[in-house]
Amino acid sequence: MKRNTSFAGLLLIAAGVIVLLLRVLFGIKLFEFNTQDFWVFFVLLVGLSFEFAFFLTGSKPGLLVPGGIITTIGLLFMFEVATNWHFAAYTWPVYILSVAVGLFQMHIFSRREKGLLIASLIIGGTAAFFMVCMLFSRVTSIIRPEIFIPIALIAGGIAMFCSGRSRKTQY
Repeated sequence: MKRNTSFAGLLLIAAGVIVLLLRVLFGIKLFEFNTQDFWVFFVLLVGLSFEFAFFLTGSKPGLLVPGGIITTIGLLFMFEVATNWHFAAYTWPVYILSVAVGLFQMHIFSRREKGLLIASLIIGGTAAFFMVCMLFSRVTSIIRPEIFIPIALIAGGIAMFCSGRSRKTQY
């Protein structure tokens, strides 16, 4: 049991050092403590309590499903609060991904049932699909296809023209 708490302690120390270095060296304010955003820590605390309950006892792997879901959502909320909810329109697939995280944790730390792995991969794939669709729509809103395609054709033509002219015959 001491090994599990030592590892958790090392993780907390590393997280604290990283946050402190970002704040002191780079001026990045990951956590501005005000009473309006303090609720995020309660969400994360609930999720981590499920996680630690399993890892400290080593039994009841069913605790990992709500632990993975709530911890992932708590980390997402911490990110959103740290960025002033600037990316909230793009991070919504993480809510779907959180279910996959919980199921995958249970698959890893339980009897490795195939059904849990399949369910977590389907749900995680769905979240990844939505994330890729959103990123693709964002990229196409920045790089318009009606402009990009003619530019790509011109660039390809120039590349073909220049590659054909630079070759010297050896005969």
